[in-house]
Amino acid sequence: MTGKKRKNTNLKKLKSEERLRNAEKWLRQPHLKIKDLVAAYCKRYRVSSTDAHYELLELGYKDAFIIQAYEKEGIEWEYKHDGYTGLALVVPKGTKDWELFEFY
Repeated sequence: MTGKKRKNTNLKKLKSEERLRNAEKWLRQPHLKIKDLVAAYCKRYRVSSTDAHYELLELGYKDAFIIQAYEKEGIEWEYKHDGYTGLALVVPKGTKDWELFEFY
């Protein structure tokens, strides 16, 4: 009963493609609660905040950035459906339908 040992990888030395794959698995963990995505990403993979921001946007975390920014400033937010494009946008509470174009 000799099982294969998993090779430990140094997360700070991953190339961008490998880092994106690893980050996608890391961020989809159900028990993971992160207050600041960019700071956690920078610390885990030792990349600049600009790289972390772009890579997280590439992984589809735009709404999470906006929500974190609103919560940091104490702004109440909601998802609002744009009837023209069919998108659900994160906007401050009370935003009128005709103002949605500002939040793309």
